[in-house]
Amino acid sequence: MQIISFINFKGGAGKTTALSVVASALLARGRKVALLESDENAPLGTWRNHARRSGTWDEACAIFPAGDVDTFARSAGTAEKAGYEFALVDTHGGGSELNSTVVASSCLAIIPTAITSYDVNASVTTVEFIVDLIEREELGESVIVALLVTKLPHTLNKSREADLASIQDFPLFQTMLRDRDALTGMLRSGLLHLTLEKRRADSSIGATHFQSAMREAEKLVDEVLEVVEG
Repeated sequence: MQIISFINFKGGAGKTTALSVVASALLARGRKVALLESDENAPLGTWRNHARRSGTWDEACAIFPAGDVDTFARSAGTAEKAGYEFALVDTHGGGSELNSTVVASSCLAIIPTAITSYDVNASVTTVEFIVDLIEREELGESVIVALLVTKLPHTLNKSREADLASIQDFPLFQTMLRDRDALTGMLRSGLLHLTLEKRRADSSIGATHFQSAMREAEKLVDEVLEVVEG
């Protein structure tokens, strides 16, 4: 089982949304996906509750608790024994023993970041934390780290252009998640691919924004799978 963690020391960076996008695109391809909830605010459970009410949840996608190191280890073991191919972990903010354990157990650590100076600085701090962990634990290349741009405006001003340029030397996904209503409202609407199907059934025009978001999700997962499966 491949463990993919979503981590950023700053709140509101788009961790849960990024995880939700990757989960939706993997599930749309028929892959077996488990979600591990270590964020004390439990956004994944809330997301599932909203999605179930809307009929946009896939019950094959299970959520396991991961609020401490022992619970994370048990849940990861249970998910692997159950035959899940991927475990996506929504981490809590800041550095901690739990976050260190999650990252050290991951094949890929995704650091979502919005393009503002504050967000970029927090993301660089997160990268430094992970690189230090990899060196300290002698993990070598077993953990791949990459930044994922989220909430990308459709038009960049000079300040945003400079912030985007400042992270180009870091490992960076080519796919960037634009600032879309389909994504910002995703944690209330449900799994992206199932929401798209529902919108298509109601109105082809109403589905347009969700279709664009799904195309981004598919491109991102192409990159993710290239990293974790080769």
